[in-house]
Amino acid sequence: MAKQDYEEKYTHPDLREKIKEEIKASDKGGEKGQWSARKSQLLTQEYEKQGGGYKGEKGQSQKNLEKWTEEEWQTKEGGANAREDGETKRYLPKKAWENMSEEEKEETERKKREGSKKGQQHVSNTNEAKQARKDAEVSLNNYDDLSVGEIEKKIQGLSKDDVQAVRDYETKNKNRKTLLQTLDAKI
Repeated sequence: MAKQDYEEKYTHPDLREKIKEEIKASDKGGEKGQWSARKSQLLTQEYEKQGGGYKGEKGQSQKNLEKWTEEEWQTKEGGANAREDGETKRYLPKKAWENMSEEEKEETERKKREGSKKGQQHVSNTNEAKQARKDAEVSLNNYDDLSVGEIEKKIQGLSKDDVQAVRDYETKNKNRKTLLQTLDAKI
């Protein structure tokens, strides 16, 4: 992010930049010198802990990061440590793992391990893992395949937090006005 952007978004831009460089240089949350979503989470936590704040509302990427931080991320085995013996395991929210069959879990895990052995930091999920991740985000399986009417039926009985998650997902993806109005009425 450019220095000007930092000055526009953060109350203490120099502090944020200093913390970012320290985290990037460390091996906490990923390889030294590489940036990751986990390092972004650590940056936000440390910046706020040291008294840093935001000018205006948080942007969408900051809100997404906040949401991801609240999720229960883990390896397939349920552990918090994704790096072991020079390899990096797949790291997903617990709900996403629960939405996959054993074969799907093994396949996305194998793909991540193979990529990490080749030195690849970012290895995409399998299609099944991508779908499981989406389903975990919105609490409705195969959300993208559902019609507005089907979604309206399925949200009956969901908690306000789950309805809000559906609304957030809908806004980022299809953004259907009539569905958003229905969701707003439930929140």
